[in-house]
Amino acid sequence: MLLCPGPVLLSAHVKRAVRKTNIGHREPEFSRLLLESAAMLKPVVGIRSTDSSYRIAFITGSGTAANEAVLASIGGGGPTLVISNGEFGERLLATARRYSPDVEELRFAWQEAIDLEKVAEELERRRYHLVVVVHHETSSGMLNPIAAIARLAHQHGALIAVDAISSVGAEVIAAEEWGIDVLTGASGKALSAMPGVGIVVVKDRVLEQSASRPAGPQYLNLHTHLAYMRDHAQTPNTPAVHVFVSLHASLEETTQQGVARARGVIHARASFARERLTDMGLEYADYRGLNSSVLTCVLLPEYLSFERLARRLKTRGIVVYNGKGALTDRMFQIGHIGALRKHDTRDALRQVQAVMRQGAQARARPLGFVPKEPATRVVS
Repeated sequence: MLLCPGPVLLSAHVKRAVRKTNIGHREPEFSRLLLESAAMLKPVVGIRSTDSSYRIAFITGSGTAANEAVLASIGGGGPTLVISNGEFGERLLATARRYSPDVEELRFAWQEAIDLEKVAEELERRRYHLVVVVHHETSSGMLNPIAAIARLAHQHGALIAVDAISSVGAEVIAAEEWGIDVLTGASGKALSAMPGVGIVVVKDRVLEQSASRPAGPQYLNLHTHLAYMRDHAQTPNTPAVHVFVSLHASLEETTQQGVARARGVIHARASFARERLTDMGLEYADYRGLNSSVLTCVLLPEYLSFERLARRLKTRGIVVYNGKGALTDRMFQIGHIGALRKHDTRDALRQVQAVMRQGAQARARPLGFVPKEPATRVVS
């Protein structure tokens, strides 16, 4: 049972589609699959089907490949500002600096909410070509205020590029309403498909502004990918066909279920897990309305190491992830995405509780599973 923020468990429908489909990537069937996937993706990211100002490219690679294609193809058109408050914001910064000599960072601490006043001050201090920010900072489980940041960027003449790799499919994204210029996603997280397809959603005007730039990388040239999609409904290179099939199948399920309902299932799963964690006496990072539904970061009890927890859970067929960066070995992550059922989360948390009991007994310490007050706080 994969209780991590990707890769995720696949539904029976997705696995069946992958098992049964054998098509060549230059065949009309694959072109149709790409076009249908793009059409089904639009409502997931908040684009009306009639809006032709956005274009979609699919790249064989992880979400990082999608981000690199954007920053290599678009980021060098002028000064870039990267806003970060976690590991994946810092990764964006490192990638941006590979492709542009003029990149600045507005850095906040991990688990710190982005201060919009500081964003406004930085945008007033200097005129930027591009603002880059993560929607869901997977290292902490915090959502960032994309709509407000996009408004500020546009007020100061900048484009806005959003890394939504882990949030697409789980969180409300309104690309059209918020005015997002570029958005990246990935197949193997909340979209509940196999990992291996990077997604780029981009406005035509952004492509026009960057069309005269030097070619940049060959494989991750976004203009090439979009041109192949536009002219041929194809990818320029051999794609990971079965991964694309899994994405198409997962988008079919989301479409049949309804985008809002599919998100609601993930949200309910996260809420259920957090209630149970509190009942167990465990503390989780509570960001006061900024928690994502994708995962929950849980504080490890002092008597239990992550290595011991992960090892014991693995013997029970359950995978959880360690905290990242400064949160390593202080917290563990429980994911709420993929083809999980409610009883999967319930049963996994029972196993977490059993491991806790064993650890507490080894230290001869009481657990106090039911605290008088809900034990939720931000761990900094």
